[in-house]
Amino acid sequence: MDGLDYKIIGDLDVLTINRFIDHSKQIKKGDVFVSETNNRSFIEEAIQHEAIAILTSFFIQDCIVPQIIIPADMYLMKDRIAYMTYELYGKQIKTVGITGTNGKTTVATFVGQLLMQQNKSVCVIGTLGVFVNGKKIEQNFRNNTTLPFYDFIQVVKYCSDHHVEFIVLEASSQGLLDNRLGSYPIDIGVFLNIGKDHLEFHGGMVPYKKSKELLISLAKQLVVNDNDEWCRTVAQKAYLPVIRFGEKQTNDVIYSKENYTTEIVSYELIVRGKKLRVKMRNNGHYNGMNLAAAVATLLALDFPCEEIQPVKLPAGRLERIPNSRGIEVLIDYAHTPDALEACLSTIVSYAKKNVYVVFGCGGNRDKQKRKWMGEVATSYATIAIVTSDNPRNEHPEDIIADIVKDLDRRKVLIETDRREAIRLALSIGKNGDVVLIAGKGHEQEQIMNGLVVPFSDHQVVLSYFEELGGSMTKNDPVA
Repeated sequence: MDGLDYKIIGDLDVLTINRFIDHSKQIKKGDVFVSETNNRSFIEEAIQHEAIAILTSFFIQDCIVPQIIIPADMYLMKDRIAYMTYELYGKQIKTVGITGTNGKTTVATFVGQLLMQQNKSVCVIGTLGVFVNGKKIEQNFRNNTTLPFYDFIQVVKYCSDHHVEFIVLEASSQGLLDNRLGSYPIDIGVFLNIGKDHLEFHGGMVPYKKSKELLISLAKQLVVNDNDEWCRTVAQKAYLPVIRFGEKQTNDVIYSKENYTTEIVSYELIVRGKKLRVKMRNNGHYNGMNLAAAVATLLALDFPCEEIQPVKLPAGRLERIPNSRGIEVLIDYAHTPDALEACLSTIVSYAKKNVYVVFGCGGNRDKQKRKWMGEVATSYATIAIVTSDNPRNEHPEDIIADIVKDLDRRKVLIETDRREAIRLALSIGKNGDVVLIAGKGHEQEQIMNGLVVPFSDHQVVLSYFEELGGSMTKNDPVA
């Protein structure tokens, strides 16, 4: 706090500080609770959990523990905590930050797998949680794509204690705008693409782009998608070393082609003149680009890319649910027009029969994309079943009406109840058909009427087939 405007009320001389924590439920004995809002109930809960002091920008009346009051310089305090965390724990750990409208989770997962193929210890932080070497760390971290700042520095300390060599994290536009990484240095900043999402939060495309570009100021080197105009602009104005991936022959990693069969796709990349082939389940052109992004990141980290083993998509990304009914059932997190089009175009490229898609749009979010989602769905699918997807405080019927307003109603079915919509799609589907359930992917909850209720697309599918006696498990010899 040297040089900052601060005041201490109470006796801090005899205290040994364990951690800085800004979530009252995470507080343990010896922690300092960082209170950025004057919420008395949170402060009292932190004290009940034995916080030894409160770090805040305002005076707290009748506080029974010492107060560290920084009225104007809290952001500088956060920067200093980020710097000290890096100096003490993070300096020996290479950090990769990945931003983009679509593909962050997949690319982060791919990078983690490629690093593990190099026998490196790696932590992946993102939408699915915190994973070290593929195993989820079950601690009381919050459920954000980009972890809140004080959660993030805990993860850095954990990685240091467990000799982790790399951290790969998803850097969302909201996370960057909220300063969740503080001034923590990022070795490689990866820019994937820009699309239409979260515009209601940012107020338009220009501020949305600027939020993502905040990653530039933290990064020492960039990896950019040369196919994307915005990414090319980022590279031009960053004045940092850049590794480029894309389809142009001038790129460091060239996405050359893919050879499809019904089940398998062989991706071909050219890495600085050398061909690299990777076989995967048939996951489409866009996942070939995600693979190229991961290989380019490995190149930026100075690893050889002469040979890599197949990689797997993360949970809820074109995830196949086996069944004995002959229907290909896929669950995907796609909740933007670009992501939904990427999934459906992949499916249509190999589907021999009908394609059905179940999807909705979130409530209290960007209303413009509802029309686009509907147009994409009906352009590719035989039938689009429009339903709820986190309606929040809006009426599901109103959201659905926005989606279907200008669509060809001969290609649309409406079922407000998401569980019933999924069951409807599965009941219509026949042997050889494909059913895509889009929007929630790995998520385990539905948000409606101010409540968060348990809900899993995956579990709804399993329950449906179990009722019919048509599900397959790992123990089935034909699974």
